[in-house]
Amino acid sequence: MVEPRFQRNLGVIGPETMERLSRTHVLVAGVGGAGGQCAVDLARLGFGAVTLADFDIYERHNMNRQAGCFESTLGQPKVEVVGRMCLDIHPDLRLRQLGEGITDDNAEAVLAGGAGLPPVDFVVEVIDIAGARAKQALHRACRQRGVPVMTGLMLGFGAALHVFQPDAPLYEALYFLPDGRIDLPAIIPHLGSYMLQEYMDACYQGQGHAPTCVVGATTAAGMMVSELVRGVMLGPRAMVSWPEYLYVDLFDHRYVRASIQPGRQLTPRRASAPRG
Repeated sequence: MVEPRFQRNLGVIGPETMERLSRTHVLVAGVGGAGGQCAVDLARLGFGAVTLADFDIYERHNMNRQAGCFESTLGQPKVEVVGRMCLDIHPDLRLRQLGEGITDDNAEAVLAGGAGLPPVDFVVEVIDIAGARAKQALHRACRQRGVPVMTGLMLGFGAALHVFQPDAPLYEALYFLPDGRIDLPAIIPHLGSYMLQEYMDACYQGQGHAPTCVVGATTAAGMMVSELVRGVMLGPRAMVSWPEYLYVDLFDHRYVRASIQPGRQLTPRRASAPRG
């Protein structure tokens, strides 16, 4: 018997899959734009256990894209606000909140479960690009424990999805620069025709924000949640995984599924200008 709050999911997913979702534990590392929306979506789909990890608080510049950011929540911890939203949707959700975020010291323990939660089955890693060390620690821990980890990079009116199975190359081997920064041009496969190059150049050089908006955040979240359901329904190996990636831009009407050749970095390409 499916409880009424999830009944309208029937037909999109079947009762057996809904039961599996209720037993699945997802870690959402970073609950800003894509991560916060992803967590809320997981609650609405009936995932049974979610861990939220983020050390940050809401500031006004988060308002354009982050699901939990309102005038009433400015200055509040993101994990607490998003956690309240998830429990308001799904009161039986087994929720854990890590206000310290992911660190070198806690990554492995977080994946092991505890506090009434089972070990983590899937990881959504959307830690801010400034948190390179936390990304490295989490990806290494996922590899050691055999847990698939994904990242949804929002950009403009679109997003790129990368999923790493435990036998994929280490994240830092693929996307870290010698100075420890994330190599954004290597992980962002395309640029929308509307993107302003001066802002992208500043972002690549670590001198400005990553240009995005609420559409990019919700697109990234939708891609990640859809792939999580696919992993639960069909098995983790059915997910689009490295070296394959997905890229969507809703403004330019683009959908790309492609592969990264080993040892070859991606160069962001602009889409051709939309007609009309």
